[in-house]
Amino acid sequence: MSASELTVRPLSDSDVDDMLDLDSSAFGVDPPRDFLDDLVLPHLELDRFIGARDPLAHDELVAAAAILSKRMTFPGTVVHPVAGVTFVAVRPGWRRRGLLRAMMTHQLHGLHETGAEPVAILTTSEGALYGRFGYGQAIGQARLELLHGAALRPGTPTEAVVETRAERARPLARALYERVAPTIPGHLARPDAIWKLRTSDHAELRNGASHRRWAMHPDGYACYRIKPDWAHHGPNSELVLDEICAATPVARASLWQYLMTMDLVRTVAYRHSWVDDPLRDLLIDPRRMRLTLADHVWLRIVDLDRAIGLRAFSAPFRAVIEITDSFCPWNDGTWVLDLTASGGRATRSAGAAQVRLDIADLGGAFLGGTPVARLSSAGRIEGDPASIRALGETLATPIAPWCPEGF
Repeated sequence: MSASELTVRPLSDSDVDDMLDLDSSAFGVDPPRDFLDDLVLPHLELDRFIGARDPLAHDELVAAAAILSKRMTFPGTVVHPVAGVTFVAVRPGWRRRGLLRAMMTHQLHGLHETGAEPVAILTTSEGALYGRFGYGQAIGQARLELLHGAALRPGTPTEAVVETRAERARPLARALYERVAPTIPGHLARPDAIWKLRTSDHAELRNGASHRRWAMHPDGYACYRIKPDWAHHGPNSELVLDEICAATPVARASLWQYLMTMDLVRTVAYRHSWVDDPLRDLLIDPRRMRLTLADHVWLRIVDLDRAIGLRAFSAPFRAVIEITDSFCPWNDGTWVLDLTASGGRATRSAGAAQVRLDIADLGGAFLGGTPVARLSSAGRIEGDPASIRALGETLATPIAPWCPEGF
């Protein structure tokens, strides 16, 4: 059956086992049920799941998707609700029948029709999937590797960092994160269930490494695991950093100093590093650090007129822009954008457009993570050069946004 013959509808508690089976089939993973029951299911909102069953295949659940009620920091250090799209899966054998498109339509049109979150975000298993639905690459991540011998420049201010037992470290770390998260665009608020998942020592999360360890500074923390290894020449262990969070430059430098000088460790790896982490400017030899840049969070502007006021802007801007949005047609057309340091407004216009762009490209640039000038150089933004330059200046942020977690 095609997607047009299958009905996407809300799911409920009674669908949980089938949802987990579908996820396992779609992603080729089989996490233990105790891990799912204790750490995954508590943070899912089952009333925001949708899916489709095939009546010709024993009513099998063949597609599902979910929304998590997230809160994200926007430029201007303001925190707003966003729809965190997750758990998107189509069962093998039912792919390429339009089921993903049907679920994206259900989600985005539903957010619009109910006046729910004006912005949706997601992380994706494959980078080519969601641009066709109006998502733009908004927050990058750096996969960082520090090689043995990496050291801070002489004179870099550092202070004492101590290893702290997990039961004492967790509440201190949470308080520090809640202090830092509202100051960095892209950071997500973390309710209890997310903290429990992120600080768990379940074997499913360890990948052969040690229990989670905690390094604490009064203004920051780092949590990490050690993958022990020995080579012919001696110790060859890897320190796998789960997160580093610092409220001050001294705290950040101190934590990196602690991690880089760990006995028996030959490499430090951090999968969710910040594109603008100042560590690169603190090292004596920057070649001791390898960075691999990748996409991370994709952002979809659901309702332009409601989303535009979520952030503060770096410079005043007023121009007529033409938005292309075939998937959410209520955004399609010509608008006047009036943007200031205190927020913005978008109103319909019959004027001639000074800037023309797709909604996905505006979403990609919305947090300051994708420069307008780069999109323009790629031919994805067109129009009056001065207006394009001014739009880039108003959307730019002093530092790149950062989301140190997946969802």
